[in-house]
Amino acid sequence: MKSMKSTIGIVFVALALRTCALAMAQEVEQLSQARVRQARSAEPNRIRPGQRSPWTLGVDVPLSDEPALVSDQEPSTAPSATESPDDVLDGCCWTSCINPCPCFYGQVEALFFMRAPRFTGQPIVVDPNTGTTFMSTSDLTNIFNPGLRATVGMRLCGSRALEFDYFGLFQGTASAVAVKPDPFAFLIFPDNFFGNVFVDMDRVEANYSSGLQSFAVSFPCCCGCCEECDDECGCSEVYCRSFEWFGGFRYINLGERLDIAAQRIVGGGLEEGSYNIRTANNLYGGQLGARIRRTRGRFGYEATGAVGLFGNSAQQSQSVTDFPDFPIRPTVSSSRSGVAFVGDFNLSGLYRLSEIWNLKAGYTVLWIEGLALAPDQLDFDFAASPSGDQLHNGGGLLLHGVNIGLEARW
Repeated sequence: MKSMKSTIGIVFVALALRTCALAMAQEVEQLSQARVRQARSAEPNRIRPGQRSPWTLGVDVPLSDEPALVSDQEPSTAPSATESPDDVLDGCCWTSCINPCPCFYGQVEALFFMRAPRFTGQPIVVDPNTGTTFMSTSDLTNIFNPGLRATVGMRLCGSRALEFDYFGLFQGTASAVAVKPDPFAFLIFPDNFFGNVFVDMDRVEANYSSGLQSFAVSFPCCCGCCEECDDECGCSEVYCRSFEWFGGFRYINLGERLDIAAQRIVGGGLEEGSYNIRTANNLYGGQLGARIRRTRGRFGYEATGAVGLFGNSAQQSQSVTDFPDFPIRPTVSSSRSGVAFVGDFNLSGLYRLSEIWNLKAGYTVLWIEGLALAPDQLDFDFAASPSGDQLHNGGGLLLHGVNIGLEARW
């Protein structure tokens, strides 16, 4: 399965590069034709009376008996009125103004995200005698995830480019603790779960952690222009605008852990047990997006959005260990494939530090649906057989926060 996905990705990249190469050849041919037309229009009239013009392709035309004047100036290389500047530009860089579609670009940004998971709400620690819930999965929703985003790109030909993007969030953790409030309380896991430690527990601590890694390769197509404009004070500024659309391949890995540690004091001694869950989501798929950029003088903004459908190869494993180091539920695991949706949006402000460097700060939202989240794998029904070997991949995730960093364009 993985080799097939890799093969599809390689074929996609090869087709895109071939398309770009053909486009480059076409642009070179158009450029050559434009230069021939310029040379012909600039050629001095040196034809003598009775001589056939080399540009009439064998058709005789009447010529003047007066000798032609020879121009002392060099042949003009300026485009004619019917030709646009794009027809005579060689390479990917504009030489006459600030380029809104640079030949090379890159950026590095620090991310400060909050994580809002969407999983099934269910109790973890309850008192069956009073019906009180002391801990539930809803206590594990607020997770702070710092991270990093890096992008590099280069223009391949014309307005097309090759772009690589990395997006990573370091391990973030949310915790919850339930403590027996008085000697009459009876803390236990819900359903039919039992054991030495897990009946009449004195303290329960749950730690939920999550990390995300993303890699993408895209092929943006950029078009834009720059012009000078005067403000009310008569000051001249350069106003640039550009629009990019892109398609590409993206891989996302989301790994999670849920560790529940239980304690009970019996006869002055401490008994301990644990319930541990691990999940992994591997998302492969294509995405489409667009990017709008506007700058005027030193200030500007950029908005980027992308959506895609992904295949998700998800796995989960879990184990339950009672006192004294006895596996009530030996390690069980399961896997399942499904379809996931990914939406990504960013709006950033820009401040130009120099001709190359810009300061960039903004807000990013990442939305993913179709995930196997660790809390959704909880199974306290020990009486059922088998138990804990079912994978639930209907969860979702919303990540949002600020980004700040530097970008270079040249």
